[in-house]
Amino acid sequence: MLELRLGTWEQFKLNTYSNYQEWGNSINIEHYWERERVSKDYVTGHRPWILVDSEQPNEILASCETYTQESPYCLKGTKEIKYGLSESVASVFVDPKHRNKGYATKLMKFLYDRFKNQDKRIFCDLYSDINPIVYEKCGWVQNPATTFTINLNEDTMVSKFLNSISYNNNGNIVESRINENNSKPVTEGNIELILKKGIEHTKTTLIEIANDTQTINNQSIEYVFSKQFTTSEFYWEISQAKLYSTVIEGFKVPTVFGHCILNKEVDGDLTDFNNVKSFIVWTFDYREKTLKILKLFADCESDFKYLLKKSYDQALEINFQSIFAWWPNSSSDKFKKEYVDSINQEITIRNGSIPMVTSWINLNGNNNNNNNNNNNNNNNNNNNNNNNNNNNNINKGIWINVEKFGWL
Repeated sequence: MLELRLGTWEQFKLNTYSNYQEWGNSINIEHYWERERVSKDYVTGHRPWILVDSEQPNEILASCETYTQESPYCLKGTKEIKYGLSESVASVFVDPKHRNKGYATKLMKFLYDRFKNQDKRIFCDLYSDINPIVYEKCGWVQNPATTFTINLNEDTMVSKFLNSISYNNNGNIVESRINENNSKPVTEGNIELILKKGIEHTKTTLIEIANDTQTINNQSIEYVFSKQFTTSEFYWEISQAKLYSTVIEGFKVPTVFGHCILNKEVDGDLTDFNNVKSFIVWTFDYREKTLKILKLFADCESDFKYLLKKSYDQALEINFQSIFAWWPNSSSDKFKKEYVDSINQEITIRNGSIPMVTSWINLNGNNNNNNNNNNNNNNNNNNNNNNNNNNNNINKGIWINVEKFGWL
């Protein structure tokens, strides 16, 4: 009989060495293990999972990892932010000798059932590099794989970009009002304040979408939900970047990870997130020579152009080939479509890393699922009612911040 089991650290290490050929390009196997080991110091709720046959429990048939995070949601027509636990699935792997036997599908169905019925879980996301139908059969739903990219090797694209970011719609020079006193680089010293600003903006966006007329009138939508980009995700990202900068020749360890624009002049260090008006946070993919924009919140078009110019300058300084951002078209939480249009760039659909999610948020605000089935009959009846409510509201939400951070 097939069983889903929580893997041990030794089994996780074994699986990591096994999947090196899939995901370890540009570094040797020991550096790959170091990357995976160190990253677990930063992410929250990491758990390795294995699929085994109960009669041969030492033979791993399929494996994956999941990460738990506290995530916000807002019910349609309300203005209250609530919280539950989300799960992210990563590194789904089947050894070649066990492939084409349905083990990955079985693993995902086990996970789906487990999380759907687990206390306080509200959604589970993943990013598919295979045919998404595989995951759709297990309960996940596709989201558009929209991407914003500036290829620095294409002279025409770069020329259009540079010409467009010099001036705003009023014909004013974008950089003329910004100086070193009202803008600052993003570093490890101020990242917590910067991301706090981003989290507050995400909550505001959830409420806005939950009360938007289109949402209210859409009978298939009952809630809006989101991941949060916190310092855990940031430090996972830069732990990878720092490792790659030391093992790939020609790079220095990075110290600047973005830029912020302030709403007033601030001498010295940034101490209050309320002083942050707009910001961009990036990381470095040294393997692909790509500057990855993790978060970008622009209060206006001029700020958007200024921050993108900062990313361009950084990419140019280290001879990177492109600037890349995931763009969640379900909301303007990252940046607005019209801002992209203003710099003569396009939103494209990428191949691979397709965002997929399944959600089961209760409309009564109670996300305690059937973990309490051993309680008395009254509690069992309540749980059954809650589970019926869950079943009626599966995948009836809008997912914002549809972004794949490096740790997924």
